[in-house]
Order: sequence, then structure tokens, then C-alpha cells
Amino acid sequence: MVDRDISRVQRIVIPALRDGLPGVKVGSWVEDIDHRTYPIINVRRLGGPGLHPSIGRIDFAVIELTAYHDAGLIECEDLLLDARQIIYEMVENQTVTEHGYLHSYFETMGPTQFDSPFEDTWRIQALMQLGARPRRNKE
Repeated sequence: MVDRDISRVQRIVIPALRDGLPGVKVGSWVEDIDHRTYPIINVRRLGGPGLHPSIGRIDFAVIELTAYHDAGLIECEDLLLDARQIIYEMVENQTVTEHGYLHSYFETMGPTQFDSPFEDTWRIQALMQLGARPRRNKE
């Protein structure tokens, strides 16, 4: 296995969202099952330029942040805004995690309502580009 300096951006973001949003299922994939427990936050990488060749050790990942809720549209939007704030504060505070830290934030699409694929639920999504770096003193 190759020793990568940069972790998947989800390894940096998801634990912080789980800590900051108790009672919310946070992951990188929504299971294909008949019964789900809501609310849900899904973090999925859509792409991005990846490792910056001239700088190195910096990843610019575009993520899709999606909130699903069964309580109502306002609750769903508030959930997404809370998750977005946690990520933004990680950048502002340069919060170092086991897998690295986020150094930049650029919102490419603000919170937008979409049809939910799950019956009797709401879905709000946002797209953001996150700059990720490894821990400085990797041991």
C-alpha cells in the first residue's frame, strides 16, 4: 500500500460532524435499505483538482454536503446550515484531527432544495471546495 500524506477529506470532516451533531447519522453513503432513521448528513466527494502539483501535500476536494430530514423543510435546511458551520469553523480555527486539517473553504453552491429520493423526507444540498492538508508532525 502506498503511504499517502493526504487522507480522504471525509476522514477529516465526518468525525467532526458526528461530534457536533449528536443524534444525526453522519456518513459518506446512504444505505439502500427500506427503513432509515433521520436526520442524516451525507458527505460525498465529487472531485476537485486533487493534489496541487506545484504546492504538493494539499488536496482541494469538492464535497457534496447533503441533509435529509423527515421533520420538515426548515428543519432540513437548519441541519445543513449547522453542518456547514461546523466545517467552516474547522477551517477558521485550523482544527487539527488525526487525519489532517482543513485550510480553506470555498462554497461553490449554497444550500439548495432538491427532491428527496426517500418518501416523506426533505433534502437540502450544498457544494464546497475544501483544502485539506496532512498533520504537520505525522508520527
